[in-house]
Amino acid sequence: MTAGGARGTAALAERELRRVLSLWTQTVAPPVLTAFVFLAVFGGALGSRIRNVEGVPYRDFVLPGLLVMTVASQAFANNSTSLFQARNEGYVEDVLSSPLRPWQLVVAYASGGLLRGWLAAAIVAAVATPFSERGVADAAVVVVALLLTGLVFAGAGVITGLWADTFDRHAFVANLVITPLALVGGVFYSARSLSEPWATLTRFDPLYYLVDAARAGFTGFHESAVWLSLLVTAAVAAATFATAVALVARGWRLKP
Repeated sequence: MTAGGARGTAALAERELRRVLSLWTQTVAPPVLTAFVFLAVFGGALGSRIRNVEGVPYRDFVLPGLLVMTVASQAFANNSTSLFQARNEGYVEDVLSSPLRPWQLVVAYASGGLLRGWLAAAIVAAVATPFSERGVADAAVVVVALLLTGLVFAGAGVITGLWADTFDRHAFVANLVITPLALVGGVFYSARSLSEPWATLTRFDPLYYLVDAARAGFTGFHESAVWLSLLVTAAVAAATFATAVALVARGWRLKP
């Protein structure tokens, strides 16, 4: 990367970061409140009845999945919305006229989604973790799992931002693809508790592996090998990033 390219990437990334922070009441506060509502309902009300899942207190069982769900939804929402608006309002042409390479553009746009997801998840974790009955088993695994979550869905957000030419299409992916993936990814239950074919189908959801890895880092409990979960999601992250870069390089739906 040349010095000029590095400065350009940093400048575009800074614009995305400023956008996230300046609109914090829309970008950070809502997912934090949503996560706390889930914790109150599932960890509090239902937790007193369910108590333990696979030997793990239910509140501790749910928290890692909520953090993954928060990072995933916010990384996707930020990048898909930012790029969609840039295309829809025409100012993406200013970015395309810069000397930045396609991968630098994707990295810069992805940075806003990563910040938004991580910031919301960090606030939830900072407040909820002290109430955990077990504490954190392996912080490094948690960090890697949340990093991969952000990369997967930041890339998916860029792809959706390029594909969607109306708000309806944008909402379709967010509501009928991302949200169901989060809800059936084992956030609130163990895949072992499901009968077939649902247990097997759950394992086709990439979020299942992210949730399982994050849960292993928090509680020590996991259903799949941690290395396998991280390897699967690293492959998905690489695929989404490569696809996003390839589409930007082609100018797909970016150039008239």
